Amino acid sequence: MGADVKAALDASRVAYLLTAAMADNTARAGTIVPGDDLSAEWGDYYKSAQRDILAALGAQTRVALEMLHDKLGVEIEMDWESTAREVCSEALASARELVAAEPGAWTLPQCTHCREVIVKALCSLQIQAHFRLGSTPEMIAAMCRESAGEPQAAASS
Repeated sequence: MGADVKAALDASRVAYLLTAAMADNTARAGTIVPGDDLSAEWGDYYKSAQRDILAALGAQTRVALEMLHDKLGVEIEMDWESTAREVCSEALASARELVAAEPGAWTLPQCTHCREVIVKALCSLQIQAHFRLGSTPEMIAAMCRESAGEPQAAASS
């Protein structure tokens, strides 16, 4: 397996696990919240890996949004106004591209804070889409872990 393929698979796996972590926090809190563990995990990745993870999260979010549209005819979006108050214009433009039906070129935001806000927003959007499709936060976390190749026993710990 080539290094590029392995990096893409690793990024996809991490993206699923970040969403699973947020779904776990959501189940505990009763509302969509990222939790400190998601911030700590995200901060452990180098900038180059963060780009790949953001790309994978964008792809996973687009799939969730497409499923929601196809099954229920419903479309949801990121809260752009709220996000704009928290991130720089470069990060906002990148987030818009990452969730666009036909994503274009995007630039990795330079600010660590902005990258983290976008990660949390993408995870949240996925959770919202799956929730509207009838999944509980626990089901979403389990589904994400399964997609990441994690054993089911890990979900209960």
